[in-house]
Amino acid sequence: MTSFDEMQARFVAAELAVLAHPAPRGRVLQPTLPLPTDDDQALWSLFDAIPLGTPIYAASGTRFFTAYSALIGALVAGGNPLDPIAAAKQRLAAWGSKPPDWSIGCAGLLKLLGSAPSLAFPFTSTAVPELDFWGLWTESPTAGGPSAQFASGDISADLSFHHALIFAPTPGNWYVSSALALAHATRSGPPWPSGSDVTWDSTFGPDGTMPRFLAGLSVVAEIDARSASTAVFTPADQALIRSNATRGLWPYYLEGPGTSVTFDGTGRIAIRTTSEAKRPVAIAATVLTAGEYLS
Repeated sequence: MTSFDEMQARFVAAELAVLAHPAPRGRVLQPTLPLPTDDDQALWSLFDAIPLGTPIYAASGTRFFTAYSALIGALVAGGNPLDPIAAAKQRLAAWGSKPPDWSIGCAGLLKLLGSAPSLAFPFTSTAVPELDFWGLWTESPTAGGPSAQFASGDISADLSFHHALIFAPTPGNWYVSSALALAHATRSGPPWPSGSDVTWDSTFGPDGTMPRFLAGLSVVAEIDARSASTAVFTPADQALIRSNATRGLWPYYLEGPGTSVTFDGTGRIAIRTTSEAKRPVAIAATVLTAGEYLS
């Protein structure tokens, strides 16, 4: 019998392949994330977050701009007028206390998304495991109960998006990529300061301030996701699922009235999830290691 974790792992692998987020870089967002349409700083704050290394996308408490600024401040500039560390220090000094920006904001995202092609894909799972997946509804367990019952049947799903794109803005004028690349390429010695706590390992190592970066988001518009299972649910389980439906159901866990659930006369389930027509929704992410991001 297929577990919910196994079924979800298959779905995630299929979805990431369609969205061009290849493993192991691809991450799903759980729940999917409606994006701001008129607040550039809120949008850019997603790219200012250093991701964790978890299989489900999650942001750490470290901010890209803060960590980058601290690193550039600690590195030692060379005497060459074209030295990238010196250029980075000058760029940050000119930037001052302004919040960081990226190359494309909400208006640009909406324009790109409006001209992006449509995308649809089928999914089936006939009746390996990943940790931390949610079950049938938001934050529900995958083992036992309705989630396990759902996955025990034959799963069918049709997923379509009226528009779909990879949204990958680049950091603004506060950022000098060659300075960060030089620091990453040099394990010790200049430009790293001697006798400092700021080292290659404290910056780019597994527990460093910048071990990985968010490189892109899969953004879609007008989700229409329909899924069903041949598993039969008891009246009690049907009532439990209905009571949690507004919290968001598999596979996108979108909260609100856009999620509906029905049961046929035998107790078999059908789920439909739709999203607001003009609201971008992020459903997956590409997370790169520092080496991949800076190469």
